[in-house]
Amino acid sequence: MATDESMSRTPFAEVEGVAVYAFGSGEPILLMPGPHRFGAVGDFIVDALITGLVALRRRVITFAPPAVERSARNAPRAMAEMHERATIALDSCGVHGAVDALGHGMGGLMLLTYAIEQPVRVRRMVLVGAGAGGSAYMESEGALWNSLHPKFGAMARLGSLQMLFPNRATQLMTANMIRRESFLNKRLAVSDPVVLRDWFRRRAGRTDWHLAASRLDYSARLREADAPALVICGRYDPQFPLPVSEQMVDGLRNAKLVVFERSGHFPFLEETERFWEVVGAFLAVNSR
Repeated sequence: MATDESMSRTPFAEVEGVAVYAFGSGEPILLMPGPHRFGAVGDFIVDALITGLVALRRRVITFAPPAVERSARNAPRAMAEMHERATIALDSCGVHGAVDALGHGMGGLMLLTYAIEQPVRVRRMVLVGAGAGGSAYMESEGALWNSLHPKFGAMARLGSLQMLFPNRATQLMTANMIRRESFLNKRLAVSDPVVLRDWFRRRAGRTDWHLAASRLDYSARLREADAPALVICGRYDPQFPLPVSEQMVDGLRNAKLVVFERSGHFPFLEETERFWEVVGAFLAVNSR
């Protein structure tokens, strides 16, 4: 469960239109959010990661994705914008060199590309349910977006509904389905309620991100990442299936894969104790 501290939506600083957050104390660690609205502080998934890292006696530095809550900037540069925000967040918190970092899902993809493009800023990285690009997770066996997945038809119908009615209601309906299918233990899935007014509200966050991600493929550049990596994947992850993590580990120069056998896309919620034991052990090695 998230602590009261992690639930706070008051930024540590607002720099160049970027809302920067800092939680806890100790050696700093960057929590790279996803580039969509689901990477925002206050979301129960993000808060769970913050809480776990704070419990490891880390000062967690993160920021709001573009077009989310207090972050006013809405530049169309997608990945480059996220990298710039990460640097702004670290600098504004007095962290100017290499730092440990963790990213989950799309946040993991952002972290991986940040480590490749800005290697001097990433010391070690924890990549949870992530991949080297959109083509990897969209085409992988077992992925929700693969036409062979048993839920692909339902996903396609929701996608068509979003095209007909591009509003908050259809966005929430799609997100709820993806989240439900992303847990092995469906009882842990929390759905956002869809109410009448949502049919008349605009969609939130970066609604074009999946289209942008589909054009990304960093698999050929994985060897450029100098930072040691802990790659974590749930055995039943339908967003970034296990073969996607295996591809990353094969390509990275210094990476270790840990598979969580009773988890989907959220091993830190389904196998919480073991997850933080594994992450804590990795971060404790040669820690300053």
